[in-house]
Amino acid sequence: MRLSGTTVEPSFTRKAQVVVVGTGPGGSTVAKRLAEAGRDVVLIEAGSYVPAKEFSQREGEMMGKLYHEAGLRTTADGSMGILQGRVVGGSSVVNYLDCFRTPERLLRDWVRRFDLAELTPEKMRPRFEKIEEILHVQKVAVANLNVNNDLLRQGTERLGWKGDTFHRNAKDCYGSGFCDLGCSYNVKQSAAVTFVPLATRSGATLLTDARVDRVLTASGRATGVEGTLLDEARQPRGTFRVDADVVVVSGGAIHTPYLLLSSGIDDPSGHLGRNLWTHPGTPVCGWYPGKHVANYEGIKQGYYISEFSDVLNENPIGALIEGIGAPPGITSTIFPGFGLERQKQLQRYNEYSAAGMLLRDSVPGRVEVGDGRPTIVWTFAKEDAFRMRQAVERCAEAWLASGASAALTGHSRLTVLKSRKDFAKLDSVGWSGGELSLFCFHQMGTARMGGSPAIGATSPTGRLWAYKNLYVADGSLFPTASGVNPQLTIYGLTDVVADGILAET
Repeated sequence: MRLSGTTVEPSFTRKAQVVVVGTGPGGSTVAKRLAEAGRDVVLIEAGSYVPAKEFSQREGEMMGKLYHEAGLRTTADGSMGILQGRVVGGSSVVNYLDCFRTPERLLRDWVRRFDLAELTPEKMRPRFEKIEEILHVQKVAVANLNVNNDLLRQGTERLGWKGDTFHRNAKDCYGSGFCDLGCSYNVKQSAAVTFVPLATRSGATLLTDARVDRVLTASGRATGVEGTLLDEARQPRGTFRVDADVVVVSGGAIHTPYLLLSSGIDDPSGHLGRNLWTHPGTPVCGWYPGKHVANYEGIKQGYYISEFSDVLNENPIGALIEGIGAPPGITSTIFPGFGLERQKQLQRYNEYSAAGMLLRDSVPGRVEVGDGRPTIVWTFAKEDAFRMRQAVERCAEAWLASGASAALTGHSRLTVLKSRKDFAKLDSVGWSGGELSLFCFHQMGTARMGGSPAIGATSPTGRLWAYKNLYVADGSLFPTASGVNPQLTIYGLTDVVADGILAET
């Protein structure tokens, strides 16, 4: 059953065995598992249900419809953009479909450092296999790479570096190039077309356009949630309350701690809202005069360089370099230079390749309760900025090796690198937020799992320590940054949480 806050009675109430807040990979996984086990589940989403036919492929319209703050959210100091989905299916609706299993090296580290015995590679492998089957995960064939990603592959191979094509959750992908604006062809296997429907087919109720404002508690137990019903203009039109025996918060690593902290949830660990990992990224473009590269056409993310990853290749730079594509509006916000200088660069739009750095950050931020919205406190640490420079140089080197006339960095001041000798120019540009275009597509860690309150905000089953029936199920659970695109890890960790809920409640 699917209900909408735009149409239900303006004082909506419901009783359920389980209420799940959030419909991304985490919330939908738990809802599916518990509904299949016979639990009466209500699944709540602040965003709307947007079917494929309504994905218009228009940036202005879709950014406002599918993203928190229309994609304009930033850290408190404005130094980094924060992109998060706000729609049924969460960020899985607007991501680039990349599917990495949690690296085995990282799982072993989490088991050892955070006392998480259920996360061994051997125990997680069958979970990933089942999840990949549901998501139809397939490896991109080299023959299906677009020009942009194939140039990245060529440069990587000519330099003798390690790299590979992505695994992606898509069925018969058309390569339309609008992954970040919703797949109007319905081939992207997001949570909205896989785990959420599987949950509702098993009896779960989906309530959309309903913003949860508070988790209700009494005597060491969560008793339900209450919040605001929204009309089609995203304005309040009523209130709702769902009483439940079990409460699962799956709002993502920004909204989960915000909701819990603003609800006055007791946190004996002191970790809730802290340990925010962001995978800060910045673009590097290659310029191929006279060549139709059009990085936005075809499969946007098809190839990555793993040579400099610490979790895939034990390289101290700790960065994954991924081919990317961006539509014109987004591109205009990240291109270097100002005024006529930027206009000149944009006129060459189709001649530019693009890749993004995914840096495994070493210094975390935190989420605080702001004035009616989350405050994201984060600073680009000097040691991470140093490693970002190394990653930018390596990416520029790959573009040049594949035949680019020049590489352009994401600095606000136009920085053109025509050869390795030009890398010295990077000494005279800034590497702090504001001087370098920084974006965060992955938020992790603000309610991390651990074997005790001393090391984690939640238990190994995702339960808040002070409560018998209050759980977290999303990217907040990550003990550290994953160093790879986190989608599959979220599905896997929350599958563990689902087992815990079934065993403990």
